[in-house]
Amino acid sequence: MIVILHDGTDAGKDTARKCEQDIRSAFKDSIEVATMSADSPTAWPSDPSWDDLLVVMYADSNFPDAGNRFVAEYLLRDKNHALILPVALDAAHRKPPKTAQAFKAFEIQSDSLGTSGRLVNRVGAMLGLLVQKRDGKIFISYRASDGSDIAKQLHGFLTSIGFNVWLDEARELDGDTMILPGSEVQEEIDKALSDANFLLLVDTDGAPHSPWIKHEVDTANGMMLPILPLCFREEHDQKIGPRFRSLLELQRWVPLRTPPHSANPPLNPDELSTITLEMERYMCEIFQRRCRVPFIVEKEFVSRAFVWKTLHRRLMMFESLKEHSARLSTRVISHCSVFDQIYSPALKAFAEFLAKTGRSNYSLFIYDGTLIPEPQLQEIVKETSGPAIILHHQELATLIDSNFTKLR
Repeated sequence: MIVILHDGTDAGKDTARKCEQDIRSAFKDSIEVATMSADSPTAWPSDPSWDDLLVVMYADSNFPDAGNRFVAEYLLRDKNHALILPVALDAAHRKPPKTAQAFKAFEIQSDSLGTSGRLVNRVGAMLGLLVQKRDGKIFISYRASDGSDIAKQLHGFLTSIGFNVWLDEARELDGDTMILPGSEVQEEIDKALSDANFLLLVDTDGAPHSPWIKHEVDTANGMMLPILPLCFREEHDQKIGPRFRSLLELQRWVPLRTPPHSANPPLNPDELSTITLEMERYMCEIFQRRCRVPFIVEKEFVSRAFVWKTLHRRLMMFESLKEHSARLSTRVISHCSVFDQIYSPALKAFAEFLAKTGRSNYSLFIYDGTLIPEPQLQEIVKETSGPAIILHHQELATLIDSNFTKLR
């Protein structure tokens, strides 16, 4: 549930109304949204839930007392996990209302509104970190020898704008990890990743030489965690993209210049803004797919008398079952991919899931985004040689209606 609490000014009312429309449209009405005036807010519209978010909009320092009490009561419900986003409508008054001053404000600018605007991206990113029902953390992966200062600056900045960030501050020393003295390194890394929803990779020259970063990337891929590489390269280096081969498939990274050793801090404000915007855009897209694609796929199966069941929500694994008689049935296991490409690590993870799940008549790897041309798709099928049928969700109705014999 998202509640947009505005200060009662004309600017607050108009922006709150537009923001509500943008959120509903961007997330296909899969999220409940309510707008309230801080002059006389009512009770929270629903029972408390893990995905509640309070957006507080204000134009100046004269925020109503009733609104401040509403914010305080909301924060008291869950002191450790309450999500709140103060939104400053005027750059001259950025300081949030007194009960929300512990949180950094989001400043409305010309590119903030709209279904693809920065505000929707921030909301999608915040909710996207929670939708997998882990701890909602961003895991920063880096090599201490040349990425420590960058990672620490990112940790501080992202924490200051409201994200929950995991950073091991005692990484590698002379090639040996120091995550926890006397503990199993792999177990510590796997535990941190199991509590995370997103991996931010500081991809420096030294990163590929760390066995632990490779393990983190491979483990995140196996968990189907989205990874955003921050690719730092010297000015004379003409190569582009991440240094980790598996991540090239996603065609998604942030190109950055390696900061000079004298730079303190290493990243300038424009670079921090670029990283944050791309990270939020990516997390928001993933959240939208988590809402949209299973909804579309479920609708197609249920409309054809299949019973829909969630097998593993975090991994986006679902079962569709149709009983034909006492002895005959059709069982379909589907994976709804959160990526906009057919990502081979996700295909591999799906195959591993199928091996553990038991027999089904059909297994479907369902992707989103642009329809892939048939010749290119045939190459992907040959390279993967797995048990799954790879298809776009637009092809699903034809497949079911043809009794799983035709796609287009």
